[in-house]
Amino acid sequence: METKRITISDKVAVLNNKTAEIPFNHTEFDGMLLLHLLTEETAPAYLGNQFKTRPQDVFLVSYSKSGSHWLAYIVNNIAKPVLPNKDDFRHRAGEVPLLEQSLPEKFAPIASPRYMYTHLPYKFVPRSSEHEVKYVIIARNPRDIAVSQFKFMRNMKDIDFNGTWDEFLSLFMQGNGLSGSYFDRVLEWWEHKDDDNVLFLKYEDLKKDLTGQVGVIAKFLGYQLPQENIEEIAEKCTFKAMKGDRVGSIEGNKGLLREGKSFYRKGIVGDWRNHFSDEQLEKFNQWCNSNLEGTGLEFDFG
Repeated sequence: METKRITISDKVAVLNNKTAEIPFNHTEFDGMLLLHLLTEETAPAYLGNQFKTRPQDVFLVSYSKSGSHWLAYIVNNIAKPVLPNKDDFRHRAGEVPLLEQSLPEKFAPIASPRYMYTHLPYKFVPRSSEHEVKYVIIARNPRDIAVSQFKFMRNMKDIDFNGTWDEFLSLFMQGNGLSGSYFDRVLEWWEHKDDDNVLFLKYEDLKKDLTGQVGVIAKFLGYQLPQENIEEIAEKCTFKAMKGDRVGSIEGNKGLLREGKSFYRKGIVGDWRNHFSDEQLEKFNQWCNSNLEGTGLEFDFG
């Protein structure tokens, strides 16, 4: 992948960047590390806040590897949106597309309410002072996030990361994970958890009680579903069912995966125990505690 430099609002965005300090393909803009998915065409639109919202738009927001496809597929089964132009969206879960991989005009033909998922930081997620727009946030405990990102980055050709687990963990705690700083991304939304148009969810709560959380999501989106329907959706959206259907998967395009690798892993809480040494865990816990102190945000580590 060739590194590109473009100017957006008098600031330079570096696309497909890979350096000795951050040894995987990523985007840098305004002091932030972002996912590598932005292109010369889409970066000005989203980093320049050019996306125009419509009343009833719904954005599903997450730090990468927090359960974004899971959340999108749940919403897909609740709202049953229809994409009239599926080929315009390379990454999607059902009929819910990834925002930053397609130009804003590709979303124009979609009937309202439009449902989109994104890994963009808070400041770049489209907002409006005149439209009623909703945001569903899903957060996952940082230990499992670190493991999931490491495995994912090692599997993906376009990310081009060949570091060790110890090397990655050091990057992650420096704020240089796949989507940049984990705590910056999560806490900026946690501050808005009580806003009427924000629903803040935790991955671990969905694992504990998927049926109950489907009901919470449906209610927030304005759907009054019978319990029977909620249970049917929950059953369809288990990790096992989604893995069988390859929901949100890129396995159909094997060129993106390294040989013998898979898009899906375990989808469990607590897999971090199989990867952290005692020394790594001690340092990681100190880092977590220093960032979470006084915020009120807590995680179930399984």
